[in-house]
Amino acid sequence: MNRFVATAVCLGAALAARPSVALADVTKAQCVDADTNAQSLRRDGRFTEARTALAVCSDPQCPALVRDDCTRQIDELARDQPTIVFDAKGKNGTDISAVHVSLDGKPVAERLDGTPMPVDRGEHVFTFVADGEPAVTLTLVVKDAEKGRRVTVTIGESNRAPGDAGKPTPPPTGAQAQTGTQAQTGTQRTLGLVAGGAGVVGLGVGAVFGILSASKWGAAKSACSAGGSCPSYSQAAANHDAAVSDGTIATIGLLAGAALLTTGAALFFTAPHPDSTPAVGVAPGSIVVTGRF
Repeated sequence: MNRFVATAVCLGAALAARPSVALADVTKAQCVDADTNAQSLRRDGRFTEARTALAVCSDPQCPALVRDDCTRQIDELARDQPTIVFDAKGKNGTDISAVHVSLDGKPVAERLDGTPMPVDRGEHVFTFVADGEPAVTLTLVVKDAEKGRRVTVTIGESNRAPGDAGKPTPPPTGAQAQTGTQAQTGTQRTLGLVAGGAGVVGLGVGAVFGILSASKWGAAKSACSAGGSCPSYSQAAANHDAAVSDGTIATIGLLAGAALLTTGAALFFTAPHPDSTPAVGVAPGSIVVTGRF
């Protein structure tokens, strides 16, 4: 006997065991309405409500045709309704069974013993409460025919009071905030010093090649007289080319050095002061920021 047939048999046994007076006044019209409503509820994923309707139309007093259809739907409902198995763990990893479970604000279980919990499809909010521990809230999206989904919940993981559940963690203050500011300051100033040092090197390289370029240019002009004679033309051409090359390197070095030096200075002098954290205030028509930078 498979799992779905076993579920149907259990449902049938439960219905047969109910007092006969419970549905003593069920009419044919009520049976038909329950059958129709159950089909609509199943399509909407409202399996729990559909199960209640099927309990009415599967009653022996209902017409055989309606009763047979409802019995068939009970089998299909057992197949389609999702189930979840919740595992509750303590802070030390031990299993906890004494946990009260609520589904969308309604109590559904007094303890967790490994029994699959039938759930309607869609998004649901589960709340878990164990004695002496803050409530734990978990939001899950459940899909059709998702059977035996295992979800582990850690109880007592948070040190907050029960009334603080869901509140955001406050920002660090005091020594923690100061430590974070000091770390940020140190990093930014270090980067500023590195960039500034590279800028100084770049300026030095530019200056050296600038001097070399001027020297080569002077040598090129000396090799050829102003009157047009140029007894050492090849040497003059070599000096000219070297002057152009050195001049290009000098220009690049000076520009890059100036940019790096400016960036380094900006990083160093704009680093937040470790002894003060900026504060933001609101004044009429303006926002005021105070602090040491």
